[in-house]
Amino acid sequence: MGDWSIIREVLIDIVKYGFPTIAIGLSILSYFNSRKSTANQERINHLEEQIKRYQIEEIEKKKEQEESTLVEARIYKMSNKEYRIKIWNSGGANAYNVNFTAPKEQERIFMKRKSPFEVLEPGKSYEEIVMVVMETPPKVTVTTTWKDDNGLEHSKEHHLQVY
Repeated sequence: MGDWSIIREVLIDIVKYGFPTIAIGLSILSYFNSRKSTANQERINHLEEQIKRYQIEEIEKKKEQEESTLVEARIYKMSNKEYRIKIWNSGGANAYNVNFTAPKEQERIFMKRKSPFEVLEPGKSYEEIVMVVMETPPKVTVTTTWKDDNGLEHSKEHHLQVY
């Protein structure tokens, strides 16, 4: 019976002191894991907020680009001595009264038969003949001008390679 009473007292001591100690240890572990989890969740929330802001900015940029106009120009060679200037709308909205100008000393090389172009839809273009002669400089400056849907005037300067 002596052995049994010792075992009984050890079991009672384990129940009295061991289980509460284990419970306190588990509570402390749980507390630190909870703090770590909260910190991770705060970081995730911050990243999600940044992603949402970025997505909103991208949507606004795309909308602005769809509503904007941009008229560009390029000179290209058709055949041995035949050149053209291509004027196109790379924006997302109609461009009105599209035209291009060059400095007076370079103006004479362009045959303007279609300019000013009344309405240039997004992705559309038109071409004019470029007359290249011995005196034609290898590079010319052309400024495209146009109006947007609101009637605001825009321009863009282009430095073009002729040959």
